[in-house]
Amino acid sequence: MTAREFTKIARNIALLVLLVGVFAMAGCSCKEYEEQIMQLDAQIAEMQKDLSDKDAVISEREQIAEDLRGNLKDCQGENAVLVEQSEEVVMITVQDQLGFSASQVIIMDTMVPTLEAIAKTIRDYPDWDVYVEGFTDNKKVLEEFQEQYPSNWELGAFRASAVVRYMTNTLDLSAERFAAVSYGPFRPVDTNDTAEGRANNRMVRFVMHKPQR
Repeated sequence: MTAREFTKIARNIALLVLLVGVFAMAGCSCKEYEEQIMQLDAQIAEMQKDLSDKDAVISEREQIAEDLRGNLKDCQGENAVLVEQSEEVVMITVQDQLGFSASQVIIMDTMVPTLEAIAKTIRDYPDWDVYVEGFTDNKKVLEEFQEQYPSNWELGAFRASAVVRYMTNTLDLSAERFAAVSYGPFRPVDTNDTAEGRANNRMVRFVMHKPQR
């Protein structure tokens, strides 16, 4: 649920409460009005539950972010990891320099402590699922790897999949909670006109979200 949806629900609750009050003040005992009031009461109760559920998810999201920062604190690559909150998700961005060599998908040892720290938090919140997203810059894949990865789409997908495999096979997290996604070079967070900008665009991002069961 987005912030706009949240505001809309709050506004609707206020309107429904007003309508119930109007019906009550009118003193109508008509069966039709009584039924309308009952329906409004039911809608108010449902909306209040939605608001309560939303608040609970936000509180849990904030706790997840705090736990992540605590678990990542002792990692050598802490400065290469960004933890953010948006709406009802927690995003963990791992910069490419921490995890992969150029045009390769083998996870480097420097990334392992970070993945272990992230896995600890994921394990502690079993009701939250995880998207692992692969991002690249806009430079062509090195020629010697182009047969395996014809474009950055494939490179981003293989990197995201490599991380998912490590989290599920090596760190024993449930594969049902994960999905691997590639955006290739098409959702840059920085310019591709400089080396520094391209480095910022090469990353793997974890997105933790609580699905409706």
